[in-house]
Amino acid sequence: MCLILLTACSPSSDGTTTTSSLPLVTSTTTATGTEGDACAGGGLAFRSEGLVATVGDAGSDATRIGGIRWQPAPSCERFVIEFATESDSPASSLGLTGVTMLAGAGIVRVSLPEAVAATSVADLVSDGALTSRLYVVREADGSLFIDIHGAPQVPLGARAFAQSSPARLIIDLVAVDDSPIPVGSAVSDVSVVPSPLPGPALYPLTIEAYAQPALRSIRLLLIDDESITVDRAIALPGGTDAWQSLSSRLDDGPSGVTTLFIGTA
Repeated sequence: MCLILLTACSPSSDGTTTTSSLPLVTSTTTATGTEGDACAGGGLAFRSEGLVATVGDAGSDATRIGGIRWQPAPSCERFVIEFATESDSPASSLGLTGVTMLAGAGIVRVSLPEAVAATSVADLVSDGALTSRLYVVREADGSLFIDIHGAPQVPLGARAFAQSSPARLIIDLVAVDDSPIPVGSAVSDVSVVPSPLPGPALYPLTIEAYAQPALRSIRLLLIDDESITVDRAIALPGGTDAWQSLSSRLDDGPSGVTTLFIGTA
């Protein structure tokens, strides 16, 4: 089959249904600029796919994300992720953390240590030349990850390194010309679908997505020739501090051109 991904669809105030192809999230932190070139020097290579870096220490006092800053520079865009302790004071070091490039989706994913279980930031709109926004997402097991979404059709290279006292994770992104143009994720004001990507897909189909904070349920539809062949309501915890990860598997379904919808309508 060939998938067309469709997210969004939320009831409007007058009772009609509206759809959106662009996310309309509210940032819980501010985006600030910086002078000079943050990515000049440093000696670290930029990677355009797979594992970018593994950083951090086994012994760490970081238990929460304290803040996230976006810093555009002449040749790159930088995200600075700050960490705090249980008492909300600046942490000294970050636990073991992985940074991976999901090239097809145009996403840089940060897998945080289990000890970092709380966040003061749910999302950040950057709207830069290279990146569009950032999401902090809570998995079903309570762990957190961060997705940085690239701007549409911009192949990215990334590098990452950690700093101590205070604990920070710094991610630099540049445009690269030696990688395929990313397909990109389906995004909206209520849901984001990093996988599957639009295009050819085979069953069994595993859907990985995340939903807006505070939602208690999300709807999954598979539509073939305007006929709904799969209709699922997926319960969510309703947590308010981060976006909520969800997963669903379809063992079988229609063939041909099929629309996958994930939203609240």
